[in-house]
Amino acid sequence: MLLELDLVYSYFLLTYLNSIFQIVKSQQSQGQEWTWLGGDNNADQLTAKDYPGGRSGSTIWVQSETVYMFGGNGFSDISTGVPRVLNDFWLYDIATGKFKLLHPGSFTANATDSEMIEIPEGRHLAASCSYNETLFMFGGFGIGGKSLSDSWTYDLKHNKWTRLLNMSSAPSSRGHSGVWCYNSSLYLFGGLGDKIIYNDLWVFNMLSLKWEEVYGLKNLTGLMGNLVYPMGRNGACTWVSNNVFYLFGGNSNPLFTYMLQQSTGLMSDLWKYYPETKVWFYVSGPLFPGHKSVLNGIGTTVDSNLPGSRISSASWTDSHGHLWLFGGAGNDDMQPDAYHTRSSKLLADLWRFHVKEEGWAFMGGSKSGDIQGKYDKLDAKKHTSHPGARTEMMVWKLKPNRAVIFGGVGHDGKGIDGYLNDLWSVDFSEVTENDYLISTLSLLIFVGLGTFSLVMVLIILLCLRQPFSATVRRLNMGHSAKYSRLINEESMF
Repeated sequence: MLLELDLVYSYFLLTYLNSIFQIVKSQQSQGQEWTWLGGDNNADQLTAKDYPGGRSGSTIWVQSETVYMFGGNGFSDISTGVPRVLNDFWLYDIATGKFKLLHPGSFTANATDSEMIEIPEGRHLAASCSYNETLFMFGGFGIGGKSLSDSWTYDLKHNKWTRLLNMSSAPSSRGHSGVWCYNSSLYLFGGLGDKIIYNDLWVFNMLSLKWEEVYGLKNLTGLMGNLVYPMGRNGACTWVSNNVFYLFGGNSNPLFTYMLQQSTGLMSDLWKYYPETKVWFYVSGPLFPGHKSVLNGIGTTVDSNLPGSRISSASWTDSHGHLWLFGGAGNDDMQPDAYHTRSSKLLADLWRFHVKEEGWAFMGGSKSGDIQGKYDKLDAKKHTSHPGARTEMMVWKLKPNRAVIFGGVGHDGKGIDGYLNDLWSVDFSEVTENDYLISTLSLLIFVGLGTFSLVMVLIILLCLRQPFSATVRRLNMGHSAKYSRLINEESMF
């Protein structure tokens, strides 16, 4: 009985402490601090000599401590009042936090001798990867939104662009494909062509400079018989974690336009692909479009949690391989209309997918879409600072657990919608480290409580041992006295 009571006590104590840790964990999950690193708090800024103008959908490569950025859709140094497709080429030094112009592109007021150097035509939302000293770029959308199918390399040693010609096999023209950079290869899934959505899978070997088609499936949707394969789409989020490829959301409607950004066709399903076995697996989320965000708590992985359907979000992984997602264009926590015909909202929510528990956690940001940015002092890490809602932003990760976001189409500090050139970093190292510490601490507490319970039982038994023995002795003494009296009485007869 005493042992049962002690175990009940331990259970309630463990439950109480666990609830405390969940509260602490939830509070710590809100500890992501945004830092405004540079750029303007007003949209549609022109390009300066040492800083890019407002833009979205630029092509990004990360090489050690250097980020390379090509083109996008936005503003050059010529004031026309309207955005255009760009082909300027920039370098961003992570160590110094400074941009440097490598080539002004074709549409510039500062033409120099570098104009004679061959450079790809303007584009945005191209596919790209890098390997050793070579940058690779494929397709994208050119002037007038026309989809492209050209392949380019850039040699960092010789600072030279080269167009790859006479390729026997290559993907058809498209932009905004799902991309994974893995070892020396670029994997490309789907994308948007001229009024067609693809769901084929290609791999480009950056050593042999050749394309190979892995899956040639066209226009398959979701699950067909024993076949598990994602629906065709463009603008999905992609991650590589522990040698596994992940793909989330994107647009499945071939009539989608980047000008209208309608929510019809936007997905919120999550898939994973194993490159070694060439097998897809469905993970979670609806297999049809048009879902709102479902948020249960902050920082807690819950099966029912779900980022709303969206396109063109920023994505990265943390030191534990978990998947992070920020913003995009799509649905917030409000139910979309029945026909999903209205334009999508610009989002500023932050999510994490726990790859072991296979569940989403809402980590902060705004539950509602279309919020404006909050700009405090430059280089000041604050909980009150945050970027405005946006889509088609550029992102790269800093070690150990920081990400940098640049530009995109979104709301500036006054809530005005336009092309941004602000530079932000988000620090989520505290959350990631605390998750590990809390898990370890919970284990120690569980073991400690078990040990504590055992010790308490022993102490109670020891405490009870003395009264019990005394009682036995008293009973024995009483029994002996009675027995002695009986003996004496019998002897008298």
